[in-house]
Amino acid sequence: MVEKTIEKILQEPVTAVMTRCPLPVHPETPIFRVLEQFSHSNHPVIVVDSDGTLAGVITSMDIISALTPGGGLGGRHMISELDRFLKSTAQNARDLMSDEPLTVPEDAKICDALEAMEHGHSSSVILLNEKNIAVGCIELADIIAYLNRSLPHSRGL
Repeated sequence: MVEKTIEKILQEPVTAVMTRCPLPVHPETPIFRVLEQFSHSNHPVIVVDSDGTLAGVITSMDIISALTPGGGLGGRHMISELDRFLKSTAQNARDLMSDEPLTVPEDAKICDALEAMEHGHSSSVILLNEKNIAVGCIELADIIAYLNRSLPHSRGL
């Protein structure tokens, strides 16, 4: 019963669990403004070009790279020494952002977002409309909270 409920929920549209993206920044935004924005949200910072299209995203891993230039993170989140150095010398959002953000279309299903997260080794994904404009963000925690609210608690997991 619980498995069927989960399967049904995962077929729902991502818009059921998305949150609005924080205000985007432009590539020229100074790094201190990016860090300030990051501190006010638990979502990645979206970087947009002048026409509003997605240019990149700044994730917690990008921030870690910038703050720990000599450190080493093992495992599947290996950050190259060159990338770590470049991010540690970042002056603006363009220097810090990942220019290939993990995205799904806004008409995707929740299971599509989870699959993208799994393949991209990330706990977040950006929703894009047909014009390549970010319309929302989804964190794994958002999906888990939605599942928790939607499952019958009398049976438990």
